[in-house]
Amino acid sequence: MKLASQSHLSSWLPSIHPQVWIFAIGRFFSEVGTGFTLFYAPIFFVNQLGLSTTSVGVALGSASISGIVGRIGGGSLADSGEWGRRRTLLLATAISAIGAATNNFTTLIIGSLISGLGIGFYWPAAEAVVADASQIDNRRETFALAKLTEGIARRRV
Repeated sequence: MKLASQSHLSSWLPSIHPQVWIFAIGRFFSEVGTGFTLFYAPIFFVNQLGLSTTSVGVALGSASISGIVGRIGGGSLADSGEWGRRRTLLLATAISAIGAATNNFTTLIIGSLISGLGIGFYWPAAEAVVADASQIDNRRETFALAKLTEGIARRRV
């Protein structure tokens, strides 16, 4: 059996900026990690910390509330000339890291709200980076690659 040549393989793949490929691979691993966290975190909080399932559900669901605020703020910062996409992504990372440590219900709520805010800051800037790194003629393929890796990761976990 003969392997496909490099020129044949490169003609099959769309010419997408290398930053987008790296971003898509990073997004894949991020989604896999998020899937494991979202699956095991409630089990840990109920079995190890003794919180009720309802309180854990409310606490983890509260991230969606602050995520709305984060998306509005993140979109504004990503589009501003003073902050830009890179600084907004760095801010999202810093905010998300702050919300990671918890050991009781109060800190779980606070951490979840902070984490939701960080994730909210991340998405508008991340999508803008994909758009910035793509050419107009292959923008659909670029976004499809980014969403495909995210979707594959969600299905695997």
